[in-house]
Amino acid sequence: MILDNAESRFEDMFYSAVMLNTEVTYKTLCDLKDNMAIKDYRDLHDRELLKAIAKGEFKLRNDTVLRIKKLLETFGNLENIVEKYIQIAQANNIGVVSVLDKFYPYNWRALSGMPQVFYCRGDYSLIDSMTLKGSVAVVGSRSPSKYAQYATDQICKELGEKAVTIVSGMAYGIDRQAHLSSVNTKGGTIAILAGGVDNIYPPKNKDIYDLISRNGLIISEMPPGQQPLRQYFPSRNRLIAGLTDCTVVMEAGTVSGTLHTASFAANQGKEVFVLPNNIYYENAKGGLKLLEDGGNVLLGAENVIDSVARSVMYKRLALGCPAELNYYDDKEDFEGQNDIDAIRVLAKVKPEVISDDQWKLLIQDALSLKSLCVDELCVITMLPFYKVSKLLTELELNGTVCQEKGKYSLTFV
Repeated sequence: MILDNAESRFEDMFYSAVMLNTEVTYKTLCDLKDNMAIKDYRDLHDRELLKAIAKGEFKLRNDTVLRIKKLLETFGNLENIVEKYIQIAQANNIGVVSVLDKFYPYNWRALSGMPQVFYCRGDYSLIDSMTLKGSVAVVGSRSPSKYAQYATDQICKELGEKAVTIVSGMAYGIDRQAHLSSVNTKGGTIAILAGGVDNIYPPKNKDIYDLISRNGLIISEMPPGQQPLRQYFPSRNRLIAGLTDCTVVMEAGTVSGTLHTASFAANQGKEVFVLPNNIYYENAKGGLKLLEDGGNVLLGAENVIDSVARSVMYKRLALGCPAELNYYDDKEDFEGQNDIDAIRVLAKVKPEVISDDQWKLLIQDALSLKSLCVDELCVITMLPFYKVSKLLTELELNGTVCQEKGKYSLTFV
């Protein structure tokens, strides 16, 4: 996308340079457009037009004229900054997308305050797919409990296999798990960064960054080379909420960026789902507060899919596509080979048909609540000691569980 129209892409990047390096604001742009001084933001690169504005040839606020005069003083420097953007973009295969493009995200176009220009790296077809099949923001604590991490893994996999795209912010904890669990599913994953698309943050998530670059999509409203400053994160959170059909909060303390994302989603008229948690767990009190304020209790992937389906139906109608989208192609797909509730029932009435992989899922489900010893798992699964020991050994070898002082717990990387 960076090379499809070199002139317009330079203007797009020039706009980014102006917004980051001058006193021009969104209010300034509104004044310029409302009084027909410019047609759109790309006119900011028209030096002759800017000179006419600076001379007072249009009826504008005094502060608008003053800001344009200052922009003209730094015009050459801004063009140099754009050249650096282009160099970084070309070296890192970064594309630029404008609100003037037909492939600008549908969900963002329907909201005010979304980026005029943003940058991307990876598989952009995910944007089209999520428009017609749905997307969910999955957010939460950077230091989550194993319960929240396990639930994130299960729900993201279930949603992803229904072709629902998972969107998060590539932070530690829940964000990381959401991306890991969904990147290779049918729905895929999108990471929205606070800094430039080329800037890996946090640095220790380079493995996730590389994985998403190859198999998913990374986007940011910040231009190439821009560092992720603290003040950019709330803005990033509004983009996560805006791009998706609903938001799922897996775990959040009372002071958390996760709550900002949930607030943005609610203000955008979207549903917020919250994983219920321990009332005595400090890191969950923000999520519990969301439930008290009217958030939806997250009971599983099914109620999230119901919310997504309603949103997708309206979009498909608006785009002239068939409104119906069946997330459950048949009864077998609905119940699923790995649907934990179905496996629990089957384990009680017909345990002989349960496979080893399904028994492992039951063990992981039990360990999502707390650490357990082999004897306790034998009681829960009603399996003999040798069978549970064998399954635990296999789970331990593949890194799913770990053992400490005779008790097993889930391990997430």
